[in-house]
Amino acid sequence: MTTIGFTGLGAMGGPMVRNLLKAGHDVIVWGRTPARLQPFVDAGARLGESPEALAAEAEVVLGCLLDGPAIEEVYGRMLASARPGQLFADHGTYDPAVAQRVAAAFAAKGAYFLDAPVSGGPMGAEAGTLVCAVGGDAAAVELLRPIAAAYTGKIAHMGDSGRGLMLKLVNNYHVTINFVAAAETAWLIERLGLDPAESMEILFGGFAESACLRMGLPKALAHDYEAGGMTLGGLVEVQRNIADLMSSVGFESGLFPYARRVFGDAAETEFELHPAALTHWLPGAPA
Repeated sequence: MTTIGFTGLGAMGGPMVRNLLKAGHDVIVWGRTPARLQPFVDAGARLGESPEALAAEAEVVLGCLLDGPAIEEVYGRMLASARPGQLFADHGTYDPAVAQRVAAAFAAKGAYFLDAPVSGGPMGAEAGTLVCAVGGDAAAVELLRPIAAAYTGKIAHMGDSGRGLMLKLVNNYHVTINFVAAAETAWLIERLGLDPAESMEILFGGFAESACLRMGLPKALAHDYEAGGMTLGGLVEVQRNIADLMSSVGFESGLFPYARRVFGDAAETEFELHPAALTHWLPGAPA
């Protein structure tokens, strides 16, 4: 049993904590709104008073925070309590440059900070099958592996700090483009008057099949746009990081600007909808 501090108990972090508890770990949780943490306390977690207290008591501190500013603020508060050999790792998606700065600050204290973004969505977090790309010290990655086994199916060490996030942004580049493709596919099926069920049976049995199509197409065809833990707004912020990463290496995508525009138009109107709702904001879509 390891004493683990955890912050960022949202759609992804919450299931991770439940799986850590199931694995027998002693888990201390902290968040800005303590009332939202009560279900995890009821499940066996302990409530931490602050990020500083979390870092002071836990052997390992994990998180799944929203964005770069949250990373710098929360882990900046933890830094004063960090001690040599202590492991910090965050599973959120944000700017790789932020991870590099934070890792350098923890290294100056003799501690480790890993950028360890995960993929697989809330469903993967619940099932314990997330995949995790990690950037940072190799010895620290080996410390993370047995703990993250509670909610991941695979961990890959990508190299120095920030490189786990680089791969995650490449992943989300692919995902956002394919969600737009799934929305366009749903719209085209409806415009052509094709049978939705028969269409999906064929599409899912051929080369068109993908995780994004299986997730987005049935919901779009059923006009089911509830977020279910995945929001348009969060992906729009990630797309900004993707654009910055591409710019840093002089890469110009012909597909990404269009996908980014569709997401941006949708998020301005309905911030908490599932990506299947992109069907409403495709060029030429009915009002």
